[in-house]
Amino acid sequence: MKRIFAVIMAGGRGTRFWPASTKSRPKQFMDLLGGGTMLQKTAARFANISGPEGVLVVTGADHKTIAANQLPLLPQSNLLLEPVGRNTAACIGWAAETLKRRGFGESVMIVAASDHKIEPVDGFEKTMKNAVALAEKGYLCTIGITPDNPATGYGYLQTGEEIHPGNRVKSFREKPDAATAAEYLKSGDYLWNSGMFIWRVNSFLEEFKKHMPGLYKDIQQLPDTTSPSLEKYSDLESQSIDYGVMEKTDKAVVVPALFHWSDIGDWPGARCAGVSKGQSLVIDSENTLVFDETGRLTVVIGLDNVSVVSTDKAILVMSDSSAQKIKEVVTGLEQSRPDLI
Repeated sequence: MKRIFAVIMAGGRGTRFWPASTKSRPKQFMDLLGGGTMLQKTAARFANISGPEGVLVVTGADHKTIAANQLPLLPQSNLLLEPVGRNTAACIGWAAETLKRRGFGESVMIVAASDHKIEPVDGFEKTMKNAVALAEKGYLCTIGITPDNPATGYGYLQTGEEIHPGNRVKSFREKPDAATAAEYLKSGDYLWNSGMFIWRVNSFLEEFKKHMPGLYKDIQQLPDTTSPSLEKYSDLESQSIDYGVMEKTDKAVVVPALFHWSDIGDWPGARCAGVSKGQSLVIDSENTLVFDETGRLTVVIGLDNVSVVSTDKAILVMSDSSAQKIKEVVTGLEQSRPDLI
């Protein structure tokens, strides 16, 4: 049977959003932008593309209840529960194999993360329509974002030969330094890598088998269930889909996005996406984020490029340059104060 499915990756602990993001409520289940949680807003974007019954969510087994509560229209069989995270190649490969086993091998599968800000919706839908057209021809399609600044926090795609309505991917580039990012922007040949993928299930599985034969075989041997055992799943290779398949296949193409996109990966990124919460008074300060869940007033004076995050358990005051160190904090608290994470 041929149709369109959307696979939403909603795993991960969101440690870079501590203290608001915790084990019991990672950032994908938080309302950061207003109007619904990140997961709910992502699922809503697919309403006119796949319909609610065409959405699959891959998330941690510990988050089965919260995911089901936030998406009451989602069929229970469309909730795929990982007992442990094994990176995107395992997650996507398992979802594709699940669709194939259900008889949808010729259908198109859209893969998206649950924590991106995307608008407007009609631009998103037009982009997906363009990508689906290429996917139906057997290409493995990704979405590229036209850069408007020399960002160093994103991976890049170098565009090649035109294949309307997109281009072949000439190369994948890791997050560059500032000078290299400036060169990419000036050349006009590079797009930001959004991490969204569109392909026919069988087309992807053929390339998956070719480039990651070990992981492909192990996924084939998983039982036909939406909640595999820890013993079976933890043995799967942990690798990204970009490195494992997309950087190796000769079928990779990119379609430029007809929408605005933000990857909300940490607190500074959240500020750029317009995230804020609570009462605040900011004086003589620039590029400052305040996110307060306590109902108290937060006053920031004379500070630039900082995030102030308050919950009932902890307060975080952090410079943008230290955003990556939150993981170290969370790791330390796992031993000393697990009740705070």
